Amino acid sequence: MSSIAIARDHTVPGQPIMSGRPVRPDVVPAQPTSTGTDPSRPTAAGSVASFAELLVAQIPSEALLAYTTLLALFSVGGPSYNRGRWILYGSAVFTCAVTVVAAYLAKRDYGFQHLAGDAEISATSPKRVWRLTHLPHLPALTAALSMAVYGLTVPGSPLQFELSGPGFGILSGCLAVAGGVMMAIMAPFLGKGNGAVPAAVPAKSAP
Repeated sequence: MSSIAIARDHTVPGQPIMSGRPVRPDVVPAQPTSTGTDPSRPTAAGSVASFAELLVAQIPSEALLAYTTLLALFSVGGPSYNRGRWILYGSAVFTCAVTVVAAYLAKRDYGFQHLAGDAEISATSPKRVWRLTHLPHLPALTAALSMAVYGLTVPGSPLQFELSGPGFGILSGCLAVAGGVMMAIMAPFLGKGNGAVPAAVPAKSAP
């Protein structure tokens, strides 16, 4: 999801993102094309991200693996440890969102053109600005929602100990289907550029 967030920054709003790592703006400048690509934005390597890629990217596979592993430790306790299962579930959902944001900040090697008072910072003198508006809100939210849905459907989840056997089976199936529909709805939004305008951050000179 962090790679998708990077690609969304480098894509013109409303245009489909490209799969692969975007080209650094301070290495290879973007070129205008007949499709209306903004020349102030760097191009991205690879082809247009497919619908299937956007769906798979939303599945928090590593988080689910860690979550189910920890759930297995609660299995010996039975229903008496269900409060701990709910705490683990909430922590896993929160961790998914934080991980996407942290990975995005670690990968991001560019700043943004922004407004400083009434004067816009030009592309020739960009600055790295840490603003909440520059965080990957949609990818982080999508990852958290996916974890929230599928974290309840796995065997041993806290929901299983709140319901009867047949009730959990029916509800978990409904949640899984609803999660798939939710991911299908979110995919087109994730696959388009946002309103960010990336700009290269000048390298610091050695003292």
